[in-house]
Amino acid sequence: MFAPRSTLSRANPASIARRPAWAVRLGLSVLGVSGLSACGASIHALYEGDVRFEHCMALDDNPDVKSTIRTACWDEWLKFYTFGQTRDRIEYAKLRTRQLKGGSDMDDAALAANESHPTEAVPEPTTALAPPPMMLVVDAGTEATPVKASDDSTAPPGTDCTSTCDTSGPSAKRNA
Repeated sequence: MFAPRSTLSRANPASIARRPAWAVRLGLSVLGVSGLSACGASIHALYEGDVRFEHCMALDDNPDVKSTIRTACWDEWLKFYTFGQTRDRIEYAKLRTRQLKGGSDMDDAALAANESHPTEAVPEPTTALAPPPMMLVVDAGTEATPVKASDDSTAPPGTDCTSTCDTSGPSAKRNA
């Protein structure tokens, strides 16, 4: 394992100069690998935070889950998984925690009833070719006035000329 003293005293100066370069390369490679693994830990923490946030969102969407479980999920996310998360996610988690702590386990049905989802501006179409249905029949600021049917007595402009050309045929068009 170790060379006897006599061998070290006869060492070539070129071999001694090569040893530190080899040691430097080894040291740099060890630092590089440890640096990459250090970045991996932060990427892993961001991933865990995203997954946990989506898990809490899924619990919110499931009506069978009690509010205590939802509250515990959001509390845990706020305590352990906010590293690297956006401010809107953190504010949403705080809001959900306040909302859920306001109710109790017995009020899950009442809480679900109070959470009213906004109505859509336009309902979903039934077919791709159908026009969207009218949502507001009468404007709230005006009175309802019936729409007049078009009179047959008033003809659009240019009807006289068109009717003359139609009755006379192609010869009248050439003379005009």
